Amino acid sequence: MSANQELLVHYVERYVAGDLDAVIGLYAEDAVQAMPDGFYQGRTAIRERLARELGGAFSDLTWTVDSYVEQADAFCDEWTMAGTHTGPLELPDGTQLPATGRRVQIKGMEYVRMRGGKIVVDNLYYDNLAVLGQLGLVPGGVPAAAG
Repeated sequence: MSANQELLVHYVERYVAGDLDAVIGLYAEDAVQAMPDGFYQGRTAIRERLARELGGAFSDLTWTVDSYVEQADAFCDEWTMAGTHTGPLELPDGTQLPATGRRVQIKGMEYVRMRGGKIVVDNLYYDNLAVLGQLGLVPGGVPAAAG
């Protein structure tokens, strides 16, 4: 297993465990992260976003790496995340969505570039509308991604 794959495995394990300190420790101080909900520059900004995400809104969280490719200091992985919305979820605008009890499953991809064993670029791509629909926030809903 390559060093990049080992980092990804460790990231997934710590993320699912809700270990914010271990996850943020994998990022360089000057890392950037681009997501459907915004652009985060620097480890402090990424930490604040991750704290909202790992705040306990989803129980029984799973993250499966479906495919993986790498070249030199970069890799891409396709993933599936799922969990039940059992706690308050802080939205990007700061409001709180109370637990809905709904199951959410999304597929996504990310591009990661490394430097010195740390993440310097982490661009994630997934369908925010599908997440909102599965949480019941979009009239008519949006079905979970097919596997």
